[in-house]
Amino acid sequence: MKRLLILLLIIICLPIWLSAQSYTISGGQGTPYVYGGHSGENLTGTGVERVYLLNTLAGATIKYSSSATIVNFYRYRNSLSDKELIPESDISVISANGNSTYTVSHLSDGYGYLAEENGSTKAVAWIIDYSKYLPVLSSIETIENEDKCDLLKLFITKTEENLSFYAVSGIKVNIYRKYTISYNKLEWNENNGTFTESIETTSAQEIGTEVIIDAPLTNTTFKLRGDQFAEHFNIAKEITSAEYKAVAVESHIVAEQEGASETTESNLGGSVPVTINFYGRANESVAYFYTWHIYNREDMDNYIVRYTDKDIKYTFDRTGEFVVQLEVADRAAVCIDTTSVSVSTEESELEIPNYFSPGGATHSEFKVKYKSIIKFKATIFNRWGVKIYQWNDPSKGWDGRHNGRYVSTGVYYCVIEYTGGDGKKRTKNSDINVLRKN
Repeated sequence: MKRLLILLLIIICLPIWLSAQSYTISGGQGTPYVYGGHSGENLTGTGVERVYLLNTLAGATIKYSSSATIVNFYRYRNSLSDKELIPESDISVISANGNSTYTVSHLSDGYGYLAEENGSTKAVAWIIDYSKYLPVLSSIETIENEDKCDLLKLFITKTEENLSFYAVSGIKVNIYRKYTISYNKLEWNENNGTFTESIETTSAQEIGTEVIIDAPLTNTTFKLRGDQFAEHFNIAKEITSAEYKAVAVESHIVAEQEGASETTESNLGGSVPVTINFYGRANESVAYFYTWHIYNREDMDNYIVRYTDKDIKYTFDRTGEFVVQLEVADRAAVCIDTTSVSVSTEESELEIPNYFSPGGATHSEFKVKYKSIIKFKATIFNRWGVKIYQWNDPSKGWDGRHNGRYVSTGVYYCVIEYTGGDGKKRTKNSDINVLRKN
């Protein structure tokens, strides 16, 4: 109970602050900027309801409505302890239906204004004449360091007076100016395999003398604009740098596998031989050298082939896991970017059917099932060892004819010589049963 009583006494003795926006501020050129009413503008604990920035104080007034019997107005410079009473000559009153509207005029820059109702102090409205603190933007320059292939430093010269206000306790609180930077940007579009140019504009942020950004992929100028208060009043300052010549490169590979209905980076390969067209893509205004290396993943120290064309075509005739690597460099070969894709080819397989029915409704052709066959030769012999048919494409087959006529029912002999995806030559033999109605 004793603790509760102490808390109640503390609460009673504290100043009572109004809820937000009990004051109405107008005047100057345009609508005042209400600081504390935007994202990131926190006035909690200051005793200041809102900070109002006006573009000149010409005709500036504070309106305040109350039904209290006694209402006085004060202003302070550094803390509530130095408050001074505003003379009645600066205040006009209109009363109706038990409510009075007070208008305070002749406002001064850098003061906190507050009302006192029946001896109770209300929240503060701080006034700033922004026209006295306009920023001066002098220059924006680009500086390349050793990491210029990745990052770029912007050096900014500007003059701006600090904006601040004082909490009722006397603590000085800074108001930070925010600016935006705009420049041309190239961005890789994975959907269509091209670079897309756009204008990048940073979010409004506090900016000192240096800003670090990702090195642009295209020539561009940099535009500094602000601050946020000048933007609000449509009097934003703006400076533009000299053109920056891009040096950074970014590489990408677009792959198209011949014979594949759809090609994605994750499904390159299959049964050998696999032929794939590889297209080098980079920021063309900067990229100059294109170098390709194809490796067996098990031996990344020694490449299989090397090319210096922008686009290449390669046939994988061996089974295994491969890495196709593209290296792109600028004209001075200082900035280099590397990217790669994987290709996986399958182990060789060959299955020979042991029967078929020439001229039938089903199984009318003798064809092998295969994977990863590089070279192929199949020969059919009759029971007396006479060659009656031969072909060299594993995707083809034998329709059961010899000299234009279907062969007789019986057993025939097939000899297949082939080279698998591993480069090894093999021979496979099999009997074939020809089944047909004579």
